[in-house]
Amino acid sequence: MRSEAYSYRKFFKYPLKIWKIGKGEKSIVFSKGIEIRQIVVAILIFGLLFLFRGSINQVLPTALQLAFYAVLPWMIAGTICRSRLDGKRLDRFFIGYFRYLFTKRFSYCSYKPIYQPQMKKAQSYERFQ
Repeated sequence: MRSEAYSYRKFFKYPLKIWKIGKGEKSIVFSKGIEIRQIVVAILIFGLLFLFRGSINQVLPTALQLAFYAVLPWMIAGTICRSRLDGKRLDRFFIGYFRYLFTKRFSYCSYKPIYQPQMKKAQSYERFQ
């Protein structure tokens, strides 16, 4: 590989983060940054909780509802995003899992697919001399 070529591996190794919102003196700065994937997971958890808001609001007092809908999804999303599944990040785990679901019908040998009818053929072996 040429020495002038740029390696994008360094770029994709680290998650995308938001460091600052706004411009000038009125901007909000996050010292550690906020990960984009944590925001997405928190929104998905909030949406799931919002679907069941009728039964949740009957159980919770009014004072705790704001904390339940704002803080709890953010904390759960942070825990999920920091956890490792099979030694992989959350997004990499699900990409690999769905890739497996769509390609599990094939076996591979030397990066070439071996189709199932060929796998079911009877195999014979020669005697070693």
